Amino acid sequence: MPTDALTADLSLALVCRVHTEPDGDDHTIPYTLRFAVTAPRTVAAGEEFGVLLAPAPITFSPKLSSGIRDLTLCFRAPTGARVVRHALEGGEGAPYAEPLAGGGLAVRAPGPFGPGVPFTLPAVRWTLRADGGGAVETGLAGTGFADPAWSYHWARTSDARRGTVVGYPQPTGTLTRTLPVP
Repeated sequence: MPTDALTADLSLALVCRVHTEPDGDDHTIPYTLRFAVTAPRTVAAGEEFGVLLAPAPITFSPKLSSGIRDLTLCFRAPTGARVVRHALEGGEGAPYAEPLAGGGLAVRAPGPFGPGVPFTLPAVRWTLRADGGGAVETGLAGTGFADPAWSYHWARTSDARRGTVVGYPQPTGTLTRTLPVP
């Protein structure tokens, strides 16, 4: 049975590229995503256990956009474990999940999401089986702008601008770490 559960609020720093049309401007910005996470600190090798990764509410500024749509948040495949199942819990904007190559998971929410109004993406609940081959880690995918962990489309009606944001975790996207013990 899992012991000594970790429940924490964590922040992950992302590097994001904002693309703006019709002028074709690209610039980078720092961004932070926050999560409430729950995972056992240790489990027996071969044991089944749960991990919960719950994004904190997000509010987009009305100064920057009139609306957001097509949000995607990508989670890498857990290391050191076999995925038994996953489930999405809660969330707004008609969320759904799609598998990623290599066992990860893309959480998508078409929206639309209005500016100045908090909304929540769904929590991901992984059920895992520790394979005993090392630490079990979960977290965001993404290695660069061509392989983002976070993306969305935005529009601003006041000046007829629109665009995309893509981002990846920097320096790391790890959210939980569980150690198998004999």
